[in-house]
Amino acid sequence: MKFVPFAIVALVAVLGCGRFGRQANNTTDPRSASDQPSRAFTLAGKEWKTFELDHTDIMVDLPGPPSDKTPPPTKLPDGIQNIFSSMRVHAYDDKDFGSSYSQLEPTGKNKFDIKGLADTSMTAIKRQAPDLNYTLEIKSPTNAKYDGTFTRNGKSYQLKGCCIFQKTNPSRVWAVITVYPKDNADGRTASQRIIESVAFKNSSEECK
Repeated sequence: MKFVPFAIVALVAVLGCGRFGRQANNTTDPRSASDQPSRAFTLAGKEWKTFELDHTDIMVDLPGPPSDKTPPPTKLPDGIQNIFSSMRVHAYDDKDFGSSYSQLEPTGKNKFDIKGLADTSMTAIKRQAPDLNYTLEIKSPTNAKYDGTFTRNGKSYQLKGCCIFQKTNPSRVWAVITVYPKDNADGRTASQRIIESVAFKNSSEECK
């Protein structure tokens, strides 16, 4: 059987980083450069907390509260219930820093492999960043790491994250993605801390 249609996992990845995409595309501002507020992410004044993302098995440290980006059933592709019994998407975004946290519950009617799942998520990001170059580190048949770069509006961005496929007890697909400007040290620090903190209930898998 063919791998799950790109539209399904692509929808999850793009929704999670949706706010980031809108901000990166927003280049028109009538105010002078000196009048515009800074668009650079900073950790100044942030208070890190551990969040258990609603209706998921994901726990993660974040410098601010996440938002639920789960699409309503009417926005999902036809037939998705035959592939995933449920889907949840959360995000933490701040200025030019973006991150998403997705959980899908396979029905068991389709066969998956970790490389196919990870490549599909990156294909989704390519729709927003066509020059994305990425590598996958396949740690095991259930764990893959993302590492990529792309440009938006002349600025270079780094992409980091992981894709986890827990096959049983219970079956889950998790994707964690962070994006930040390569020259933003606070963004790099936030990405690293987020990825190192991610934990999945009932699983020994790690994102770091």
